[in-house]
Amino acid sequence: MKKRVWLWLAFLSIFLYLGITNHVLGKEKAFPSKPIELVCPFGPGGSTSMGGRVIAGTLTEFIGAPAVVIYKTGGGGTVGPTHVLKSKPDGYTLLIAPTGPTVITPIIRSTGYKLEDFELLGQYAMEPMGLVVKSDAPWKTLEELVAYAKKNPGTLKLAIDGLGTPSNFAMEIFKINAGGLKIDSVPFLSSAETITAVLGGHVQMTYAYLTSAKGPYEGGRIRILAVGTDKRLEDYPNVPTFSEIGYPEVKWGPFFGLAAPLGVPKPVTDKLKEALSKTAQNLEVRKLLTQIGFIPVFRNAEEFTKFAKEERNRVIKFVKETGFKVD
Repeated sequence: MKKRVWLWLAFLSIFLYLGITNHVLGKEKAFPSKPIELVCPFGPGGSTSMGGRVIAGTLTEFIGAPAVVIYKTGGGGTVGPTHVLKSKPDGYTLLIAPTGPTVITPIIRSTGYKLEDFELLGQYAMEPMGLVVKSDAPWKTLEELVAYAKKNPGTLKLAIDGLGTPSNFAMEIFKINAGGLKIDSVPFLSSAETITAVLGGHVQMTYAYLTSAKGPYEGGRIRILAVGTDKRLEDYPNVPTFSEIGYPEVKWGPFFGLAAPLGVPKPVTDKLKEALSKTAQNLEVRKLLTQIGFIPVFRNAEEFTKFAKEERNRVIKFVKETGFKVD
């Protein structure tokens, strides 16, 4: 009798062990078996959110599970990355990774994380930026604005969408390269607010994301003096680049990609990279990104990592040369 009991217990133990093992392995093989969270470090309605939602819809099709944008905002965009790094590295919590929180901010102030803490999965877009003034402003060209700023130091105000953002960083580069312009930078919470500040006459200019500037520009309410891109944009063919006017260093617009915390199993990141690659190169996705003001740019994980490190090194070089910091 005792022998039968022990045999039964032994078979039960083996059965349970195999069942648990198969269950665990099955979960790994079945990735993804639940929704994937795309953590947006900035609030709803902004360009980071809009681009993330475009990507999420098609990523859902290619990955085989819902990709859902959630918001973890605050700290100048650092709360989102911090949340992702504290999450379980299983591929179900990813970061919508823009330039500011991933590249610039960790260099100019303490964040508790750095670029190398993430595995970059791929890039899907860039966002062009431009120097904006009100349509009735006396400066019709960037050269005229620079000449005025030099003759009237400290009289102009520049709206930026926060300290340590690409807007802030690019304009500091511009002011230095233009001969040390004395223009006060006034921080706001978003690019849309900086446009409103220009339209209301509270500031004279802003370096804005063109996703926010497109409507007012098409409505004839603002003028764009220069764009921070490699070449002129199709939607703004008459607007020169900063490089054309003699400021090649002011070539700054944020990138957008997806990133995971280090430690996610390789089979999982491989699947995520493949799904993002198909998503970012999907014609409908590229069309939608263009419609909201992005430049669709796909870089695979290796290319994106290389590019992000180059951007980081550019920031480090500027900070060392100028002592730029955020108080």
